[in-house]
Amino acid sequence: MGRKASQLPFWKIGRELRRFVRQTRAAPGALATYLFAAKYYDLALAGQIRRTAGAVPATAKVAIYLIYPNHGLQASHLRSLEYLASKGYAPVVVSNLALEAADRDRVLPLCHLCIERPNFGYDFGGYRDGVHAVAAGVATLDRLLLINDSTWFALPGRNDWLDEAEGLNVDLAAAASNFGIPRVDPAEFQSIEWNYRTSHRNFHFCSFALLFGNRVLADPDFLRFWRNFPLTNRKNRTVRRGEIGLSKWILSRDFSHGVTCDLTRLDAELAALDDARLREIADNLIVPEDRRMLAVKHAALKGRPGRQDLIRLILTGVARQGSSYALADFTINECGFPFLKKSPVWLSRESSDITLRLAANLPGEAGAEILAEAQALRRARVPEFDRPA
Repeated sequence: MGRKASQLPFWKIGRELRRFVRQTRAAPGALATYLFAAKYYDLALAGQIRRTAGAVPATAKVAIYLIYPNHGLQASHLRSLEYLASKGYAPVVVSNLALEAADRDRVLPLCHLCIERPNFGYDFGGYRDGVHAVAAGVATLDRLLLINDSTWFALPGRNDWLDEAEGLNVDLAAAASNFGIPRVDPAEFQSIEWNYRTSHRNFHFCSFALLFGNRVLADPDFLRFWRNFPLTNRKNRTVRRGEIGLSKWILSRDFSHGVTCDLTRLDAELAALDDARLREIADNLIVPEDRRMLAVKHAALKGRPGRQDLIRLILTGVARQGSSYALADFTINECGFPFLKKSPVWLSRESSDITLRLAANLPGEAGAEILAEAQALRRARVPEFDRPA
C-alpha cells in the first residue's frame, strides 16, 4: 500500500499545492491559446514567412529540418543537410529565425526548400509550417522525417540512423522516447523497478527525430492534426500537446512504431557492463535541471556504491530526465546512437563539462567541429562556466 496522506513529505505536499495554484491561474490563458493561438498565427504572422526554392530536387522522401540559428548557421547544420540529401531525402529547411543572406546562400544548395518563419510555437510550430509546405503531396510520400537542431546529428563514427530507422519497417520510427516509467523519487532510487512501457500516461516519442511511413502520411487525420495543432509559446504545453499528443495519436491507432534507442531492457544492458564502465556511466549521468536528483547522484557516488546501486541510480536518472539527456555516454558510446543534445552545454556546469568531454571523443573533422561549436555555445551562453569554480 502507498503512504497515507499524513505521511507524505512536506516538500511533496507543497509541490502539489504550488502546481494546483499555477494551473488554476493559467487556465484562462491556456484555454485562449488552445482555441485561438493557431488562428492568430495563421492570420497575423504567417504572412511574414519567406519561402525560397533550393537546389535539391523533389523525391519521394522528405526531411523537414527545423533550425534555430541564433548564433548563426553552423558547420553541423550543413553536415546534417548533406547527410539527409545523401540518403535520398529532399530537405525542407524551416528556420525559426530570419537568415542572414550569406547563411541563406549556404543553405540553398543543400535543400529543396527554405522556409524562414516567425519564432512562434517552438519546434512543433516550425514542423507545422513544414508539413503545410508539402501537404499537397504528403499522402503519396514514402517517408517524412521531422528532425531539429536541438541535437548534433549525425555524430561521426556512430550508427547510420536513417538506415537503422528505415530498417525497423514501422509506421513511425523515433530516435528515442521518454517517460515510459514513473518518475521515481530520487531519495528512493534503490527501490526502482524497471518496467518501461508505452502505456504510461506521459510516455512520448521524442520530437527531435521522427520518421513517418506512408500509412501514417496517407491518413487524412495526419494533416488534420497539424492543421488544428494548438500553437503556444509555452514549452511545457508544446511538449504536452505536441510530443505527448502526437504520440498518443499514433498509439491510439493500429500504426506500428519503434525506437532506435530502445529502453525496455536498459536494466539488463547496464548489468552487462563491467564495474569500471558502469561507474563511468554513473559519473557521466547528465542531470541538468533536477537539483534533487543531482544531489542524490553526488551523495551516492561519494561512497562505494555496489553494482546494483549504480544501476538503480542510472535508471532513476533516466526515469526522471529522459535517456537523451541523462544517458548520453551510454547511448552514444555503447549503442552507437548518433545524437548528442545541445542544451546541457548551457543548463549547468556539470552537464556542460560532461557534454564537452563526450564531444571531445568524437572522431575526425566533424567531431572537431562539434566540439568547437559546443565550446563556443558555452562561452556565449554561460561564460562563467569557463572560470574557476
